[in-house]
Amino acid sequence: MLKDSMTYYRGQISAYTDAIRMCDFKANVAVIYGAFTIGPVLGFSKSFPPFLPLPVVLLPFLIVFFCLLICLMPRYPAVGRATLPIGRNLDPNEFQGPANQEVTIDQLQTLCVILCTILYWKNVYLRISFFIYVTGTLIVSALLAYFGFR
Repeated sequence: MLKDSMTYYRGQISAYTDAIRMCDFKANVAVIYGAFTIGPVLGFSKSFPPFLPLPVVLLPFLIVFFCLLICLMPRYPAVGRATLPIGRNLDPNEFQGPANQEVTIDQLQTLCVILCTILYWKNVYLRISFFIYVTGTLIVSALLAYFGFR
Protein backbone atom coordinates (compact mmCIF):
# COMPACT_ATOMS: atom_id res chain seq x y z
CA MET A 1 0.00 0.00 0.00
CA LEU A 2 2.76 2.46 0.88
CA LYS A 3 4.72 1.67 -2.29
CA ASP A 4 1.61 2.35 -4.38
CA SER A 5 1.11 5.69 -2.63
CA MET A 6 4.73 6.63 -3.17
CA THR A 7 4.50 5.71 -6.85
CA TYR A 8 1.31 7.74 -7.19
CA TYR A 9 2.81 10.86 -5.59
CA ARG A 10 6.00 10.57 -7.61
CA GLY A 11 3.88 10.40 -10.76
CA GLN A 12 1.95 13.48 -9.64
CA ILE A 13 5.19 15.34 -8.92
CA SER A 14 6.46 14.45 -12.39
CA ALA A 15 3.22 15.64 -14.00
CA TYR A 16 3.27 18.93 -12.05
CA THR A 17 6.91 19.52 -12.95
CA ASP A 18 6.21 18.96 -16.65
CA ALA A 19 3.18 21.26 -16.53
CA ILE A 20 5.23 23.97 -14.82
CA ARG A 21 7.85 23.69 -17.55
CA MET A 22 5.17 24.02 -20.22
CA CYS A 23 3.82 27.14 -18.50
CA ASP A 24 7.31 28.61 -18.50
CA PHE A 25 7.65 27.84 -22.20
CA LYS A 26 4.29 29.50 -22.95
CA ALA A 27 5.32 32.56 -20.95
CA ASN A 28 8.58 32.81 -22.90
CA VAL A 29 6.66 32.61 -26.18
CA ALA A 30 4.26 35.30 -24.92
CA VAL A 31 7.18 37.59 -24.09
CA ILE A 32 8.49 37.16 -27.63
CA TYR A 33 5.01 37.81 -29.03
CA GLY A 34 4.82 41.00 -26.97
CA ALA A 35 8.20 42.12 -28.20
CA PHE A 36 7.07 41.62 -31.81
CA THR A 37 3.69 43.31 -31.39
CA ILE A 38 4.90 46.35 -29.50
CA GLY A 39 7.04 47.42 -32.49
CA PRO A 40 4.16 47.91 -34.95
CA VAL A 41 2.10 49.58 -32.23
CA LEU A 42 4.89 52.11 -31.70
CA GLY A 43 5.34 52.44 -35.47
CA PHE A 44 1.69 53.36 -35.99
CA SER A 45 1.53 55.63 -32.96
CA LYS A 46 1.00 58.66 -35.23
CA SER A 47 -2.19 57.04 -36.54
CA PHE A 48 -3.84 56.82 -33.14
CA PRO A 49 -6.79 59.08 -32.49
CA PRO A 50 -6.01 62.17 -30.41
CA PHE A 51 -8.01 60.93 -27.43
CA LEU A 52 -5.79 57.82 -27.16
CA PRO A 53 -2.28 58.80 -26.01
CA LEU A 54 0.65 56.45 -26.40
CA PRO A 55 1.06 55.69 -22.64
CA VAL A 56 -2.53 54.42 -22.54
CA VAL A 57 -1.84 52.14 -25.49
CA LEU A 58 1.37 50.82 -23.91
CA LEU A 59 -0.19 50.21 -20.48
CA PRO A 60 -1.57 46.75 -21.38
CA PHE A 61 1.87 45.71 -22.60
CA LEU A 62 3.37 46.82 -19.31
CA ILE A 63 0.77 44.88 -17.34
CA VAL A 64 1.34 41.79 -19.47
CA PHE A 65 5.12 41.95 -19.11
CA PHE A 66 4.69 42.27 -15.34
CA CYS A 67 2.37 39.23 -15.24
CA LEU A 68 4.77 37.20 -17.37
CA LEU A 69 7.69 38.22 -15.19
CA ILE A 70 5.81 36.96 -12.15
CA CYS A 71 4.88 33.82 -14.08
CA LEU A 72 8.51 33.10 -14.96
CA MET A 73 9.86 33.92 -11.53
CA PRO A 74 10.61 30.73 -9.60
CA ARG A 75 8.75 30.30 -6.32
CA TYR A 76 10.03 28.31 -3.40
CA PRO A 77 7.58 28.80 -0.55
CA ALA A 78 8.48 28.33 3.07
CA VAL A 79 5.93 25.50 3.38
CA GLY A 80 8.35 22.78 2.29
CA ARG A 81 11.60 24.10 3.72
CA ALA A 82 11.99 21.06 5.96
CA THR A 83 11.53 18.62 3.08
CA LEU A 84 12.90 20.72 0.23
CA PRO A 85 16.03 22.58 1.36
CA ILE A 86 17.09 25.35 -1.00
CA GLY A 87 20.27 27.30 -0.57
CA ARG A 88 23.54 28.24 -2.16
CA ASN A 89 25.95 26.48 0.19
CA LEU A 90 24.07 23.55 1.68
CA ASP A 91 25.71 20.91 3.78
CA PRO A 92 25.24 17.30 2.58
CA ASN A 93 23.96 16.43 6.05
CA GLU A 94 20.86 18.51 5.33
CA PHE A 95 19.76 15.90 2.79
CA GLN A 96 19.13 13.01 5.12
CA GLY A 97 16.71 10.30 4.25
CA PRO A 98 13.38 10.06 6.03
CA ALA A 99 13.04 8.02 9.18
CA ASN A 100 10.29 5.80 7.75
CA GLN A 101 7.95 5.47 4.79
CA GLU A 102 5.16 7.50 6.39
CA VAL A 103 7.52 10.47 6.55
CA THR A 104 8.41 9.90 2.91
CA ILE A 105 4.76 9.98 1.94
CA ASP A 106 4.25 13.17 3.96
CA GLN A 107 7.19 14.74 2.16
CA LEU A 108 5.84 13.69 -1.23
CA GLN A 109 2.40 15.07 -0.34
CA THR A 110 3.96 18.36 0.74
CA LEU A 111 5.92 18.59 -2.50
CA CYS A 112 2.73 17.88 -4.48
CA VAL A 113 0.95 20.72 -2.67
CA ILE A 114 3.85 23.09 -3.31
CA LEU A 115 4.01 22.25 -7.01
CA CYS A 116 0.23 22.46 -7.35
CA THR A 117 0.24 25.96 -5.83
CA ILE A 118 3.08 27.08 -8.09
CA LEU A 119 1.29 25.70 -11.15
CA TYR A 120 -1.99 27.36 -10.17
CA TRP A 121 -0.48 30.84 -9.88
CA LYS A 122 1.56 30.41 -13.05
CA ASN A 123 -1.62 29.51 -14.91
CA VAL A 124 -3.52 32.46 -13.42
CA TYR A 125 -0.89 34.99 -14.48
CA LEU A 126 -0.47 33.34 -17.86
CA ARG A 127 -4.21 33.47 -18.55
CA ILE A 128 -4.39 37.11 -17.46
CA SER A 129 -1.56 38.02 -19.79
CA PHE A 130 -3.00 36.05 -22.72
CA PHE A 131 -6.41 37.67 -22.24
CA ILE A 132 -4.86 41.15 -22.16
CA TYR A 133 -2.73 40.39 -25.23
CA VAL A 134 -5.60 39.11 -27.31
CA THR A 135 -8.12 41.78 -26.35
CA GLY A 136 -5.53 44.56 -26.55
CA THR A 137 -4.39 43.44 -29.97
CA LEU A 138 -7.97 43.27 -31.23
CA ILE A 139 -8.84 46.69 -29.83
CA VAL A 140 -5.74 48.36 -31.23
CA SER A 141 -6.30 46.68 -34.61
CA ALA A 142 -9.90 47.87 -34.68
CA LEU A 143 -8.88 51.42 -33.75
CA LEU A 144 -6.18 51.46 -36.40
CA ALA A 145 -8.56 50.10 -39.00
CA TYR A 146 -11.22 52.64 -38.15
CA PHE A 147 -9.10 55.76 -37.61
CA GLY A 148 -5.98 54.94 -39.61
CA PHE A 149 -7.54 54.23 -42.97
CA ARG A 150 -10.03 57.10 -43.15
